[in-house]
Amino acid sequence: MNSNFVFIVSALALTAVVVLVLMWSLLRTRGNTQPNLAQANQQVYRQQLKDLEKEHAQGGLSPADFELARTELLGRLLEDTAQADAPDAIKPPRTLVSAMVLAVFLPVVAMSTYMWLGEVEGLNPALASAEDKDKHPDLEAMAASLAHKLESDSGNAQRWVMLGRTYRALNQYDKALPAYQKALTLGADDDIALERAEVLAQHHGGDFKGEPWAVIRQVLAKNARHFSGLLLAGSASYAQGDYKTAIRYWQQARDQLEEGDEEIQGIEIALNKAREKAGEPLVASRPVLASPHAASSTAAPAAAAAAGAGVAGRVSVDSALKASISPTDVVFVYATPTDGQKMPLAIVRKMAADLPFDFVLDDSTAMSPDRKLSSQAQVVLKVRISKTGEAMTRAGDWIGVIDAVAVGARHVRLVVNRQAP
Repeated sequence: MNSNFVFIVSALALTAVVVLVLMWSLLRTRGNTQPNLAQANQQVYRQQLKDLEKEHAQGGLSPADFELARTELLGRLLEDTAQADAPDAIKPPRTLVSAMVLAVFLPVVAMSTYMWLGEVEGLNPALASAEDKDKHPDLEAMAASLAHKLESDSGNAQRWVMLGRTYRALNQYDKALPAYQKALTLGADDDIALERAEVLAQHHGGDFKGEPWAVIRQVLAKNARHFSGLLLAGSASYAQGDYKTAIRYWQQARDQLEEGDEEIQGIEIALNKAREKAGEPLVASRPVLASPHAASSTAAPAAAAAAGAGVAGRVSVDSALKASISPTDVVFVYATPTDGQKMPLAIVRKMAADLPFDFVLDDSTAMSPDRKLSSQAQVVLKVRISKTGEAMTRAGDWIGVIDAVAVGARHVRLVVNRQAP
């Protein structure tokens, strides 16, 4: 049966019951005198005594509790009925007119109140099915604004990337892909190419076969040490169940990190998960040689934050939660205004295999050129780990939040430490 029909019928039935009860209460009081107060009290106490006896018979009250309650009830009865009051003459109220007015007035007021304050749109199945989309009107508006601007400025590669990321946040991969492709036609960029390959895999339900893998191999063919390319290749291999290949790629990425780099721990977690799946022995983390990549990865956030236009720090996971995180989970690090707006000012997206990692949020990672992080004095800093890679927070996602972080702050420690309800 249609749930909306059930709701409407139930609402009408409940309204009718309330009206009937109130009309009966009004009409039954028509008369010339009101009953003796002592008699009314006796009737109430008799009913309460029956309720006590019924509860005792059903085992809800012990004998001792029953006797105590019964004695207390009888004592109150004697006290309340010690003085009898004489009946007072009253004038017959105009209850019939009142009841008839009530019968019309109450349903009208109830329906008007619901139409004013209620979620009337929820009765429309078409609108209800679009609930998730309606939760992000700002993203929809931003996508429309970017698309409109690109009609007259189609040579702006950065805006095409932003449009692609916005559509990706809305899970509209079919629209995100052409935007990324347009950006790539305006200028080759391996990082954007990898990002598009990842979106294409998401569009195919997490399947990297075909073009996504071809892009990853092209990037690695040009630079076999491309850090993001190695991580994505490992994640793609892991997603396809090719754990030995995932180990090989992730190991190559790990070997680029300098001794003591905290990112080693996150990659080792991913490596050991892959080793466990492949039936290989687990390996403890060990020191590796320093590399130019590690030096640049740690210096970039500090330099950006020093400029005073962003927030820089490191994302990590509470040690008690590490076993719950998969290397292929998606990590979102983003900043929102302190006034409660939900749309991010800036956002960084990585894989859980990268954890822990340094991050920087500034105007270069903005979701919209019209909403800059540098325009804020403080922001709310958030991290979310998603199993599905969806833009919206889902129950079961792992999150961490820091309120009121000053723009320009350095060395912020953002920890994933709880689960979204």
